[in-house]
Amino acid sequence: MGFSNTICAAIILIGLLVMIGSAATTFFLVLEEGISSWVAISRAERLKLDIGLQLNIASVGDRAINITVRNTGSRTIFLVNSWNDVIVAYNASGYWRPFLSNFDIEQVRVAGSETAFSPLSHPYINPGEEAVITIQIPAEAPDIPHGSVVMVVFVTHYGVSAVGEAVKP
Repeated sequence: MGFSNTICAAIILIGLLVMIGSAATTFFLVLEEGISSWVAISRAERLKLDIGLQLNIASVGDRAINITVRNTGSRTIFLVNSWNDVIVAYNASGYWRPFLSNFDIEQVRVAGSETAFSPLSHPYINPGEEAVITIQIPAEAPDIPHGSVVMVVFVTHYGVSAVGEAVKP
């Protein structure tokens, strides 16, 4: 009778150790995954702190808007259409209408100087440079009415945006 109690206690002890080991392993794996996610999010947020943009609206037409986007941060902004977005919103027919718009890079230049680059050979904005951009509103969008406030948002591939506002003359 004493021998079977010892075996029974050993089996229960082994079972408890296996359960505790499994629970501890699961806990540490979940903890490691959580810490990895937290580190990745922290790095992405740190990257956003290195990005700085200024947007200036130069002119507003019926179907096109000319803007200048200046890189005031410390990271390069790549000017690829599928990587960046331009959102244009204006008051048409009594309510605000936002549109995801197409844009063309006219030139890239060093801010405050006459030095300019072709966007074909220089498709990015280094710190201290600016891009002259022409935005075309979509074909299904109504013309921008005279006297309407126009808001333009330029969103980079880093997730950082710049906002500008102007009134169409």
